[in-house]
Amino acid sequence: MVKSPSEPPPVSRVPVALLPPLLNPHPIMWPLSWRLKHRGYETYVFRYPSYRRDIPENAQRLAAWLRQLELEELDVVAYSLGSVLLRWAANHHEIPRLRRVVFLGPPSQGAFMADWLSDKLGPGFPLLWGRCAKQLRRGDAGLAARAGALSAGTELGVIAGGTGKGKGFSPLIPGDNDHTVGVQETVMPGMRDFALARSTHTGLPLLSRPANLTIRFLETGRFRERKSH
Repeated sequence: MVKSPSEPPPVSRVPVALLPPLLNPHPIMWPLSWRLKHRGYETYVFRYPSYRRDIPENAQRLAAWLRQLELEELDVVAYSLGSVLLRWAANHHEIPRLRRVVFLGPPSQGAFMADWLSDKLGPGFPLLWGRCAKQLRRGDAGLAARAGALSAGTELGVIAGGTGKGKGFSPLIPGDNDHTVGVQETVMPGMRDFALARSTHTGLPLLSRPANLTIRFLETGRFRERKSH
């Protein structure tokens, strides 16, 4: 059962678009959507076929969907692959102005696990995980590192999952990780703030700490409260 957040403070609310991860289990975004609605936000959840369509195709769908919302400005919470789609859409298509964006466990530079699975499974990798999964490999082999940055006027916060120690949830991935994406793989140039939540990849849109950090960033542009002097 999702614990009810505290009552919303009297601040301006910008509608929030929620972008789900690989293989599009969009209901995984519903708990976060519920928390945001309780705080007074209007939310929209994007759906897309990550198995059958690749990153550029789904980014085009995303851009068209965002335009159909007919909003001059909005905030976005993008989970995992959703962050790559947003970056690709922002650099290749016309989309509404993005005010604040939170990335949850983004494979910003691609993912070690995508490389590892591609090496182990070969042609079977996209057959099992879909076309987008293969494009999450690192470097020139994939598209994540080449998706581009968000506009300079957009405030970006990144939340990575991990243990907070030298080793993460998966012994396969170098360094701290959330069992799917390494903490260092989530880093984005130009991000305004960064936070680490003790969570697996799947837990990032479900647990209270990532949710509270997300809400705080949407409301203040920071994950941490500023100290008064």
